[in-house]
Amino acid sequence: MTEIVTSTKNQRVVAASRLTEAAERRETGLTLIEGPHILQEAFATGQKVKEVFCLPDDDRSAGLAGANGVHLTLVTDAVLKRLAPTEHPRGPVATMAIPSARPAHRDLLVLEVDDPGNAGTLIRTAAAFGFDVAVAAGVDPWSPKVIRAGAGAHFRTRFADDYAGWGVIAAVVRGGADPARLPALLDPGRRWAIIIGSEAHGLAPERVASADLTVTIPMPGMTESLNAAAAGAILAFEVARWRMGLSSPPGAS
Repeated sequence: MTEIVTSTKNQRVVAASRLTEAAERRETGLTLIEGPHILQEAFATGQKVKEVFCLPDDDRSAGLAGANGVHLTLVTDAVLKRLAPTEHPRGPVATMAIPSARPAHRDLLVLEVDDPGNAGTLIRTAAAFGFDVAVAAGVDPWSPKVIRAGAGAHFRTRFADDYAGWGVIAAVVRGGADPARLPALLDPGRRWAIIIGSEAHGLAPERVASADLTVTIPMPGMTESLNAAAAGAILAFEVARWRMGLSSPPGAS
């Protein structure tokens, strides 16, 4: 019978719980994932899951760990609460290697946002519309909170560390082109990066000045601006729709 870990001071439990800290993630190259859907997505996409922690009656998580040859640790409710970054944890919790960033190979969403919920939603948007993701500033995309907000989308897109030569579209609150004009403004021979700035301050002036194109979403209502995730989703949809209407992608023969 598999032993059940009952102590919140267990060495592996303590080490895993520290992965809620950015410095620990940088040092170890690991992060925490939580919940049955995200664990299943991690296994389905070939992520390097290191250890699964779950309650004794969680047969589904135990089965996934066993089927994928990953070490399983059964824990009590108290230990699961110590591990999970949420107030009311829903097991399982697992440790996973953070995938390495790679050069971009398609249109990009570039994030400079601070809110984990917005960051996760933008990563989910990128996966839905066929974008890569780059994080230029702000929140750590591999924070457990961001991964949870992404609902598994982290594993369905590429995190990029090089997009030199991409055209840059800067999202600005006022003064930019209407996104409806993008088909007439974008060069189909280039890949494009949409940059979404921080929720409080938007993009730095130098970022805007260096962009190839600025866009502003028309808002006939009474609000001053959209939040970062909503703006990014609208712009990504417009670029994706334009891209899908082209006869061939950049570089195609």
